[in-house]
Amino acid sequence: MSVGIKGVVTGVLLLLAGAGGLWFALGDMASEEESPWLSGADGYARAQQLAQLKGYPLLYVIERAKCRRCMLLDATLWQSQEMAPVLARLVKVRLNPDAGDGSEHILRSFPQVVTLPGIYVQQPGEPLKPIKIVVDLQQIWMPGVTWQRGFFMPLSAAGFEAVLHTTQSLQDPALDNAPLL
Repeated sequence: MSVGIKGVVTGVLLLLAGAGGLWFALGDMASEEESPWLSGADGYARAQQLAQLKGYPLLYVIERAKCRRCMLLDATLWQSQEMAPVLARLVKVRLNPDAGDGSEHILRSFPQVVTLPGIYVQQPGEPLKPIKIVVDLQQIWMPGVTWQRGFFMPLSAAGFEAVLHTTQSLQDPALDNAPLL
C-alpha cells in the first residue's frame, strides 16, 4: 500500500492541528488553576500565605448561597472574560457564613455587612478597604478624595479595575488623606 505525498502532508497537518488543540485546551486550564477562588477558613489562611509570597492584594467576597445579588454579581462580573486579567492579579477569597467551612469565624474580624455581597480589598498587613457595588443597578462606587466622597459609575471590568486602584491608594477609607492623582 502506497501512501503518497498528499497523504503524508495531510497526516502531518492533522497531527499538528491535534497538538495545537491540546495545547490550547491545557493552556486555558493552567491559567485558571494559577489564580483560583479560595473559600472558607482554610482558603483564608492559604490566601494570606499567597498574598505574602506573591505580593498581591487580597479580594474578599462575602456572600451567601441563596443570595440573588451574589449570584448575579458572580455571573456578570467575576465570571466575565474581561475580568480575568484583573482577577489574575488578586488573591481571591469567598467567605460564606452558612457554608460550615469556618467562614463564620473569619467574618467576626470583618466589618458587619448590611447588604450582600460584601467586597473588601486588602494589602497584606493593612486594614480592609470596602468596595461598594450596587448589583441591581449595575453601579460601582468610585472613591474621591476620601472613600465617602465619591460617585457611582457603571459596573464593568474597567470600572472595577479603576475603583480597585483608587481604593488601594486610600491610606484610610474614612480619612481625607488620599493622594491626589
